[in-house]
Amino acid sequence: MDFDCSQHAEMKLKERKISKSEAEDIIKNPESVFLDIETGNLVAVGERKSRPGHRLIIVYSSGERIKLITVIDTSRMEIIKMREKRGRWVRIK
Repeated sequence: MDFDCSQHAEMKLKERKISKSEAEDIIKNPESVFLDIETGNLVAVGERKSRPGHRLIIVYSSGERIKLITVIDTSRMEIIKMREKRGRWVRIK
């Protein structure tokens, strides 16, 4: 899979020591996928292989070409649960 990254996403990947292949794996095989109602972007969530107990939250736009918007590395599932509970993220997978 080939994708583009925003400057912000490039910075976050580097800052959080996340490889593009790790991000790609989450997009290809997510635990769950949400639609962000406010932005229209997709949000893929998956376990981070290199950091047990952590999840990667990958916000991306899909169209002719996937573009990573940002990447979040977290051990707090509350981030995901609260956005879903408030209705900002709607689970689509």
